Amino acid sequence: MDIIKQLNNAIAYIEDNLCNEIDTNEIAQIALYPYDKFKRFFSYMTNMSVSEYIRKRRLTLAAYDLLSGQARIIDLAVKYGYNSSDSFSRAFSKQHGVLPTEVSADTSLKVYPPVSFYVAIKGAKVLNFKIVDIDEIMLKGISKRFMGKAADRFEQEHIMWSNQHDDVQNKVCRTIEGVWYGIWNNGVYSIAKKDNEADDFTLDSITIPQGKYAVFSTDFGGFAGDVLPKIREQIFDCWLPDSDYTQTDDYEVEVYYLYPKTEKHKRHYEIWIPIDMNFR
Repeated sequence: MDIIKQLNNAIAYIEDNLCNEIDTNEIAQIALYPYDKFKRFFSYMTNMSVSEYIRKRRLTLAAYDLLSGQARIIDLAVKYGYNSSDSFSRAFSKQHGVLPTEVSADTSLKVYPPVSFYVAIKGAKVLNFKIVDIDEIMLKGISKRFMGKAADRFEQEHIMWSNQHDDVQNKVCRTIEGVWYGIWNNGVYSIAKKDNEADDFTLDSITIPQGKYAVFSTDFGGFAGDVLPKIREQIFDCWLPDSDYTQTDDYEVEVYYLYPKTEKHKRHYEIWIPIDMNFR
């Protein structure tokens, strides 16, 4: 599909020049579209303008630079095209909710992976993430070996969570509300709660190992079966390739913050990915 290839080439030009001045005439020449037409198409497909996308991508890369601990604010301002450290700090705070000087390893940041055009659109959607040092967590639960890859596991997970598989959830804990864990470990999936919260202490002992994790948070009120596969797709298709972090093992943690039916709007979820920090 030549049109898709041309559009992605234009995006590649933008990505290659996020630290430089971006020439709109060059974009038009690469895309083989008048720039005004390219802008309208981009805005329609991504729900943001080209200039907004460029700003969000620059501030995403700036966040990664800050996490490396080797970047001065004024240097980042210059690198990403801001006239002063104050203007950079204001823009950074508007996107991430914190000042650049407040960023640390466990700060929650809003990053935007690069967009790419396919039959479907990937990237350019906000991901709420932070890097967290997790202490060892002791759990009790029930485990089952799944068939297939980690990305294909959610249908099998749904069967376990919906109690179609040996009434798993009720065996772990009869109280729905609270913090639950779904753990994928090299083909074995476990449903668990902290060992002091589980009802049956003859359940399997499961340990979330100590380490550094990238933690991704969903919005409130969604259904886990809908939002977790989508956020995982963004993590592995867009965020990991863009961030230069490396997943250390075929291991993922889903965290379910569950509430009674009358408070479903408070429900939210997280995915934890164990990582090595390989900064650009």
